[in-house]
Amino acid sequence: MATKLPENLTKEVYALGAAGREAWKRGALDEAETDFLKAWKVLPEPKRQYDLAPSLCRGFVIFYRDTKQFDKARHWLSEMREAYGPGTGPDLTVGFLSGTVYFEAGDLDKASQFFLPLFEQYGNRPFSGEDKKYLEFVKRVSKDKK
Repeated sequence: MATKLPENLTKEVYALGAAGREAWKRGALDEAETDFLKAWKVLPEPKRQYDLAPSLCRGFVIFYRDTKQFDKARHWLSEMREAYGPGTGPDLTVGFLSGTVYFEAGDLDKASQFFLPLFEQYGNRPFSGEDKKYLEFVKRVSKDKK
C-alpha cells in the first residue's frame, strides 16, 4: 500500500505539474522538464513508496515520448514499473505505455512485444480511446503471426 504524501507536498507537486504542463503547451520544453523534475524531487525518499509516484512516472513517460526524447522515456518506463509494483493491474498500464514508446521510437519489434500479449489477452480494450494507429498495428502483427 502506497504512503499518502502530506498535503503541503501534494499541493507543491500539483503546482509544479501545472506549471510544467503550461510550459509544455507554450513549447518551452526545457522549462517544462525542469518543473516536472522539481515535482519528482518533492517526494521524500524512498520516492516510489508514495501515492503520487506512479502517476508522476507515467507523466514523465508521456512527456518524453511526446517530445521524442525516447531514451528518457525508456528510463521513466523503468521507474514507472518499479513505482506501480508487481501484479496484473499495472501490467496493462505499463505494458501499453511501453508499447507506445517503442512504437513512436520506431522500434516496431519491441512495440509488438508489449502490444501483442495485451491484444491477445484483452482484445481491443487496452487500445480503446487511444490513437487508432496502435490498434491497427497490433492487428497487422497478430494477423502476420498466424
